[in-house]
Amino acid sequence: MVGSSAAFRILFPSPYSVEVSKLRQRLDEAHLAWAREWKRQQLDFKIENIRFNHDPYWNKRAFSLQAARDGEVWFWKVTHMIVFFGGFSI
Repeated sequence: MVGSSAAFRILFPSPYSVEVSKLRQRLDEAHLAWAREWKRQQLDFKIENIRFNHDPYWNKRAFSLQAARDGEVWFWKVTHMIVFFGGFSI
């Protein structure tokens, strides 16, 4: 155990650990400066609402994909039956 402790001190003397902490401090300062600048630049962008208005009947519209999947509209009910029975005729 004594040998490994001496070898550790030879490989990693104390000034290196001080340098690492100084580098870490500089890195933290640089990151903080970058984060402040990034947030300041983000204020220049105008956030727009690109979402659509909510439609309560969205799944009952004749040509919506959800209505085609659910088959609640008469057109899609007929289409499902044609495809279903057409598959049996093959």
